[in-house]
Amino acid sequence: MLFFIVLLIITTHLLQQGLLENIYNKIRLINLFFVHLNTKIHHTNSKLQVNMKKIIFIMLLGLVCNTINAQIVTKQELEEYTNIGDMSWSAKAKELSNEYKLNELGELSLSVIKEYKGQSKSQLYRKIIDWVISMSSDAKSAIQVSNEEEGTIIARCYLPNIAKRTMGDNSYRVSIRPLIKFDFKEERIRMTYTLQNYEVLKINDDSGYVIMFGGSFGVTGNGVTKDTQIWALSDCFPFAENRQHPKVTSSRAFVYSLSCYKILVDKIDTVLKKPLQTSDDDW
Repeated sequence: MLFFIVLLIITTHLLQQGLLENIYNKIRLINLFFVHLNTKIHHTNSKLQVNMKKIIFIMLLGLVCNTINAQIVTKQELEEYTNIGDMSWSAKAKELSNEYKLNELGELSLSVIKEYKGQSKSQLYRKIIDWVISMSSDAKSAIQVSNEEEGTIIARCYLPNIAKRTMGDNSYRVSIRPLIKFDFKEERIRMTYTLQNYEVLKINDDSGYVIMFGGSFGVTGNGVTKDTQIWALSDCFPFAENRQHPKVTSSRAFVYSLSCYKILVDKIDTVLKKPLQTSDDDW
């Protein structure tokens, strides 16, 4: 009973944070493993079965917690930073494109410079390194360049499922991997956010059900198919005249990508205003 209560609490939290879909595939793998293992130990005593269930539950709990720790932008934050009012998504995207344009490489590149009086170049650098490590499940792959002497950090940030849309049998889930570059000087930092493309998971479900004799149901169609696609921003609305991808999905992705930038700027500003964590262990 305790197992199911804790699992229900975790599931509810994940739904509220918009994380459940991000770890669905991993949980499914663990569930398949559990079913397989449960079959293997079916003829053993009940005590062993209980112990194995506890072990697998701990594995699942650890996986979930690791995913939560790596979450940078939540669904709630996205909604708070995104306000389109009475406008349509495409109208809002078109309006924003007048201010935010693609560079010559077809990338969305945004920069901001901020000052932090009394903080050295080294202090600012260490705060950002600590923040990136704390927000990463794998810091080595997240940090692509780090040079304290030159005052540069380049990190890759993964923000899954920032935009979703369903159109008939097709649904789209848009994720982004912006490149974030930090340049440091005494009392100053420049952050550059570069988005090169959208990563889109297209899900098609054309399965249907027909009533068979005897009250049972049969399935028609090809079922659920998934296709991962890379959409260049220059091929999407509002930047492409002859767009290759759905207009509303592209519009949502663009608007939410700008919201992600603003959220990251505010989060980093909060980090840099905090005192640098130092060790008092003088031995």
